[in-house]
This record gives sequence, C-alpha cells and structure tokens, in this order.
Amino acid sequence: MKKWIFALLLILSPWISLAAVPKWQIVPNESSIKFTATQNDAPVTGEFKSFTGEINASPDQLSESNVKIIVDLASLADPYNQLKDTLKGKDWFNVDVFPKAIFTSNNFVKTGDKQYQAKGMLTIRDKTVPITFTFTIEEYTQTKGRIKGSVTIKRTDFGVGQGEWSDTKTVKDNVVVDFIITAVKQD
Repeated sequence: MKKWIFALLLILSPWISLAAVPKWQIVPNESSIKFTATQNDAPVTGEFKSFTGEINASPDQLSESNVKIIVDLASLADPYNQLKDTLKGKDWFNVDVFPKAIFTSNNFVKTGDKQYQAKGMLTIRDKTVPITFTFTIEEYTQTKGRIKGSVTIKRTDFGVGQGEWSDTKTVKDNVVVDFIITAVKQD
C-alpha cells in the first residue's frame, strides 16, 4: 500500500506543483500610494489617486508570484493642491510625455514573520532602476489580502527634478514611498 501511494505521489507531483498562483484585483478605495519628500528641510507629502495592478501572488508560492503595478502619474494630489501642477510639469514627472510609473517584480523573499521583500524594477520617466520594496502582510485569507510597505528611492535616478531642481540642496534626493494594497481574489 505504501509503495502504491508513493508511486501515485511521484506521478502526480508535477501537476500538484503547477497549481496556479492566485490572481488578485486591487480594491482602490482601500489602497494607497503616498510619498514624502523633503524641501527646505520640511516634509512635502502627496499621493497618487489612481493605479492598477496585475497581481499573481501567494506567500506559499513566492517563486511563482509576480506583480506589475501601473501608477497614473497625472492622478498626483497633494494636501493643499499647491504642488500638483508643478510636479506634473516637465521638470518633474512630465506626465504629458511619461504618464505612467511601472513597478514589476517576480522576486519575492520572506524576511520574517509576515515580512517580505519584493525585488524588481521601477520605471519613471523612461528610466528603469532596480528597487527593493519591503512589506508586511496585514491580512491574508482565501478571498482578500492586504499588504503595507515602503521604499526609499532617489528621485535623481529617474530624472525627477530637472533644471534648477536637479540640485538636491533645496529638494533632497531621497523620497519615501509608502503603500497599502488591498486586493480581492479573482475567480
């Protein structure tokens, strides 16, 4: 009997390991992408109101997981609506020419209890740079997931801040991006 079960497992193992990674759909009103920059030694905050994603992920199938997050840069908003037009302009995001920021990853690593890293590529203004996001799984069920994380990027790596803004004395180079992604499992 044991030999028969072992033989059956050997025969079925390729199909068992090919179980599809769950596909997820972002819940926009429960998700956010925010940033904090530093200008004249004071924090400047904003967020992107519109983004989409192709998420195929499971904490039990990290090697098969992958994501592609597409941010609509024109959806940029700031708390007082004083900077959004400037940041959308040609010296910053230049949204007329480069309307999207894209993050892709197929390299996920567990770093602790519910702690992970996503190593991937971030493209802004047609410049693609390797980047590592850290995140925590706050909720994970059969139908819904929620992660929270952050990354610090250098704006000048992407050409964000041209002309008089390319100097990092007034507006610092480091920008912290914080995100919360809530998603529901697709059928």
